[in-house]
Amino acid sequence: MTNKKKIIFLASYPKSGNTWLRSIISSLIYNQGNFHFDDLQKIILFSQIANFNNLKNPSFDSKGNLDFNWLSNNWINAQKNINLKKKEVVFFKTHSVRGIINNNFFTDESVCLAFIYIIRDPRDVVVSLSNHMGENIPDSLNKVLFEKNRMTSFQKVNELISTWKNNIDSWMEFKKVPRLILKYEDMINDVDKGISTIVNFLNTVTSLDIKTDNKFLESVKDSTSFNNLQSLENKYKFKEATINTKFFRKGVVGEWRQVLTQKQVKQIEEELTIPMKQLAYL
Repeated sequence: MTNKKKIIFLASYPKSGNTWLRSIISSLIYNQGNFHFDDLQKIILFSQIANFNNLKNPSFDSKGNLDFNWLSNNWINAQKNINLKKKEVVFFKTHSVRGIINNNFFTDESVCLAFIYIIRDPRDVVVSLSNHMGENIPDSLNKVLFEKNRMTSFQKVNELISTWKNNIDSWMEFKKVPRLILKYEDMINDVDKGISTIVNFLNTVTSLDIKTDNKFLESVKDSTSFNNLQSLENKYKFKEATINTKFFRKGVVGEWRQVLTQKQVKQIEEELTIPMKQLAYL
């Protein structure tokens, strides 16, 4: 691969299908259409200390995490180093906003080859996040709608997630590199089309030359089906699960109808009217 840029981000707001997307792509690329949890370790979270180890004068906060000001000043530097080091395309998961922090973007066209962003109905995100975090619906609803400064931390690196709307907007505004925008619901409703769309995109922006024969794609679909992912989690456990619930809990579309109150639904729909209409959720 001669392109100096190697990084493809798999981006999303949390609980929107990112791990399923990683499963599909790892199955397409790394294991001949047969998925196993170990394959996910080949598509890791960008925001962890290993990706910043070679940068000079790191600064840490009181919790032992990389200082966020230092971190934001070095997002691009870290990605430049990765591009220099890697010979082939490399995928990274992220839940980070791409917005400007200290005059720095999380990524930009100088270092990012392409990205795939997966979007999920915010009403279902609230329900899924509540179960994942082991918290009540109002707390998760507040995160999704209002916590603009919300961060998570992994391996000494903080990641600014912000709100559902801010996260989506920040990536939708990034139009200077090839991108693929997916909806979780579309993937669920027609997984064959979804997988083919991913394959066509990756074959266009990389030299991976992913196979397109029906037998191979059927194997990818079957091995990354929700039923199979649940079965694998029951058998082998899953490192990314929490103590509160299984990671692959339901994965259904429209669960919010049975869980959220009318008042909660109204609040979400009023706060997010414009993006939800743009994305055909309303």
